[in-house]
Amino acid sequence: MNKKILFGLLALTLMTVLFSACRVIDANSIPKNVTAHMGAATFIQTQVEVPKGQKLDLVDDVSAGHVIKNGTWKGSKADETKEQGAPDVNSTFTGNDKISVGPFNTAGTFQLYCTIHGGMNLTVVVK
Repeated sequence: MNKKILFGLLALTLMTVLFSACRVIDANSIPKNVTAHMGAATFIQTQVEVPKGQKLDLVDDVSAGHVIKNGTWKGSKADETKEQGAPDVNSTFTGNDKISVGPFNTAGTFQLYCTIHGGMNLTVVVK
């Protein structure tokens, strides 16, 4: 008799574990990274807004290479200043690839630029 009760409890416990492990998650509820696309020598959009705590996907849509770092072009001179709270960004693209940078854990405005292409700047606004 005790064995039947014990077996019944064990079976109920096992079924509870199995059903809770098979939980279905709606793919639309998973946060997606904001995307910034790059052309041959420019960012397609020059400013993006990233929710605090999320990453930014940088996508090289062409075969041109890029090296993206913290900083900005000021005229013909590169300013490698990294804003306080910005994640370290030093990403090399060989063409037709994607790299995620971040996460951006601090609210504020941050600058990224391509060290190869003068004037190729991206402003990241984190809210």
